[in-house]
Amino acid sequence: MNKTAIFVLIVLIWFSPCLADEKIFTWTDENGVKRFGDRPPDDIKHYDTIKIPQDKSGYVKPAEGSRPEYDQMIENIRQEKQLTEEERIKAEADRAAKEKLDAETRKKERIEAELKSLQEQVDNLKKRPIGRAFSLNVKNARIGEIEKQINLLKNSPDEYFRNR
Repeated sequence: MNKTAIFVLIVLIWFSPCLADEKIFTWTDENGVKRFGDRPPDDIKHYDTIKIPQDKSGYVKPAEGSRPEYDQMIENIRQEKQLTEEERIKAEADRAAKEKLDAETRKKERIEAELKSLQEQVDNLKKRPIGRAFSLNVKNARIGEIEKQINLLKNSPDEYFRNR
């Protein structure tokens, strides 16, 4: 039997209670495929009819408010969902605070590393001997520029890094 036909048959059986007291028409088309429908086929002379009996399970939908266990379960789920939402909001706030702290820590570390680098440049310039290509005025000018950068870094690190 074709897989499609088996699938259709399973679906029809599954939903058969929904089709109370209805007929299902079955036939085989010209390609040998078994077909199902709620109306008889127009172009096929021979088809079978399956009558679906009415649901006799005796299930009756309960009246509104007559199911306290269900209502309590729904209320418990609602409260649990509210707690979960509160926990999610708290976790998000904690995560944001941690990210902010981490960003501040990284910023401080970057400032310290940059200060160390600039101070090393000043120290190296102070140790450098004076010669024809490197006069005292050039040496002091370079040290002065680096000290301006150090002051800017200490007083306004955001501006310092923006210009970098």
